[in-house]
Parts: sequence; structure tokens; C-alpha cells
Amino acid sequence: MSFQLVSPSDLSDRSKTMIEFEAEYDGKPLICSISRRALEQLGKREVANTDELLAVFEEHRPVIAAMVRRKYEVGVVDFVGKVVVTTADLNRHPVTPV
Repeated sequence: MSFQLVSPSDLSDRSKTMIEFEAEYDGKPLICSISRRALEQLGKREVANTDELLAVFEEHRPVIAAMVRRKYEVGVVDFVGKVVVTTADLNRHPVTPV
């Protein structure tokens, strides 16, 4: 099974609380999001603007990919099939890159 983040450089900050991005799992597109707070926590920042969050995303890309992959593989998706990563995921199961 192959897995990769597809477009982390095109993060969409639509709701101002979640950053949306795409991944690809076995050639199939997967819509994902990560909370701004989770990125701030990963980057050890109290508050960050979208450009700073993008830098944090890139810096922690392997960890984010591991969280998304693990959630998707066990079927933890929202009602429309999106994988959502929050601070609870960081606190519950610290992950290391795959």
C-alpha cells in the first residue's frame, strides 16, 4: 500500500481553524485536514499565521503523514470520509515518521 501527502504546499485555510490538504492512498485521493492548534502545538508556537503554519507543516510532514495514514487505515474518518487530525491525536498517540 502506498501513501503520500499530495499537496502540502497548497494548504487551504478555509475555516480559519482547520487547514485542508490532500493525500494519496494506493493511488486514490484522500482529503485531510489538521487543526491550526495541532500545527501550532507541533511547532511549539502559541499563535501562528498561515505562512508560519505551512512551514510547520513542511517541517513535520513525516509525522503528519504517519498520523493521517494510521487514522485512515483504522477507519477513523469523518462523515464525508475526510481524515481530521487534531491536538487530541497528538496528545493521545505521539507518532514518529514511518
